[in-house]
Amino acid sequence: MRSITNEKFEKLLKFMQDEKIDVLMIADNESSKNVNLQYLSGHPMDALFIVTSSGENALIPWDVPLAQKEAQVDEIIDPINYKYNYIQAVKEYLEKHLNKSKVVMAVTDNFPYSGVIRYEESIPNISFYREIPKISQFISDLRSTKSHKEIEILRKAAQIGTETIQDIKHFLKNAVDESENDLAFYVHKKMADKGAEDLAFPTLVGNANRAHMIHCHPWASSQKLAVPGLGLIDFGAKYKGYHSDITVPFSFGELNETQQKMHELTFKAYQAAIDMLEIGVPLWKVNQAAIDVIKAGGFDMPHSLGHGLGLTVHDSPFISRKPSSEYALKYWKEVKLEEGMVFTIEPGIYKEGFGGQRLENDVAIVNGKVEILTKSEFIQI
Repeated sequence: MRSITNEKFEKLLKFMQDEKIDVLMIADNESSKNVNLQYLSGHPMDALFIVTSSGENALIPWDVPLAQKEAQVDEIIDPINYKYNYIQAVKEYLEKHLNKSKVVMAVTDNFPYSGVIRYEESIPNISFYREIPKISQFISDLRSTKSHKEIEILRKAAQIGTETIQDIKHFLKNAVDESENDLAFYVHKKMADKGAEDLAFPTLVGNANRAHMIHCHPWASSQKLAVPGLGLIDFGAKYKGYHSDITVPFSFGELNETQQKMHELTFKAYQAAIDMLEIGVPLWKVNQAAIDVIKAGGFDMPHSLGHGLGLTVHDSPFISRKPSSEYALKYWKEVKLEEGMVFTIEPGIYKEGFGGQRLENDVAIVNGKVEILTKSEFIQI
């Protein structure tokens, strides 16, 4: 399924024309993944996608039958006809469709410099658009708001995650000698049973001894899960290429005063952020609302409040601090809440010896309203 709408595709072409870009090439392979391939062509992996500024486009896939099933492009070029010389296939396509003495090609920021050299050596009339961050950011901005079709898929990914919370609750209630790894494997199986095509990311499980780490290393361990104190599990489902991301906080045994305060402040910060969500509100102010609650309680939040969800688990937009330095502000752009944005809200507090507390749900802005897609909860055993 090609994710980009016709309206956004026209915006991309207009950008290319304004920047005097003749052709955009998106490359995805095992060593360098690029979700823009699926976004622009519908093909999920391992291919070159090329589109001219007039909108003509073609796919050169490794797996032609898969492309014939999944891609929405004008032309599928079989690389076997070029003895798998992809550069030669691109060269002939450009000669056929552009017929220009000089061709400006743009690539995104995952494209290796060695590839640029090879293309320049093999196609003498080609030159590369040098402002790679500019076009990468433009496509990222296009992806920051989702179509109704994308939101439906994200709802399904979120539903799989939400239903799995009940499985997690059952596991925690019955945990005795089980390890963090046991819970991680259990969650993977349960989400697969519910229709997930994969994990959105490796499942993170931290018992009370490890949950003070923002991202536990390793993600899950052989340590016993049922350790008194605050723990958490951070997990998500991948469905049709789209991702959910949920953190469920839990505890074993009674909480001491500090742990209870960590728990209460986290949930209060979460609600303060949710209450700020309204179209037109700068995202840094949503982030600040959560920070203000946590700081007033005597703690810090050592990460951003949230991030977009889509074809990557950290998509645009990002709900983070407004930079304070003059240098960072020079390159910073204020982003405001828009219709169609889908993102996480995930305040957290962490303290070694006491554990960690993070509450994370997935949120969408649909028809001007806040829709909370997942239903995380605090599980106290």
